Amino acid sequence: MQGVGDFYGGILHPLVVPAHVLALVMLGLLAGQRGMAAVRRTYLGFLPALVAGLALSGTGFVDDPEPLLLLASAVMGLLVVLQWRVLPAGLFPAVGATVALLLGLDSAPEGPGLAPGPYVATLAGTALGAFACLLLVADLSERASAGWQRIGLRVLGSWGAASATLVYAMRWLVP
Repeated sequence: MQGVGDFYGGILHPLVVPAHVLALVMLGLLAGQRGMAAVRRTYLGFLPALVAGLALSGTGFVDDPEPLLLLASAVMGLLVVLQWRVLPAGLFPAVGATVALLLGLDSAPEGPGLAPGPYVATLAGTALGAFACLLLVADLSERASAGWQRIGLRVLGSWGAASATLVYAMRWLVP
């Protein structure tokens, strides 16, 4: 992002890339629906995997992680819609880690010959922005207790699943 600086551009990065914001919102809704224990477990997997993914970004470790991120968003959105309570609480760290790793791998700063200082500042901003987004969505989702609020979460989950599917389809239709 031109003019905002490296760190602030990194903070905004997960909020302006459709696949990233969809994955973060769907993960936050899914974890928040299951309660604070699931939210905490999600964070346990999310943070170290995000750091690892950001450290590996730009290395070519994975050619294009965005389709996998979109697929994960669609599945998480469907799980939010179904309010599927069968998902074991022990899987939340793995789900959080998977999303975070893919998000980190897809967040390499672009630019010719970016110096190490701005590169690290951008990655640090991306980590902060992604975690803040997940934190906010999971907290709001966990606090939704009234019947109409729970229905609203399910509607958001369906919109997220549909949006992820549409963005994935657009990748194939638009060269």
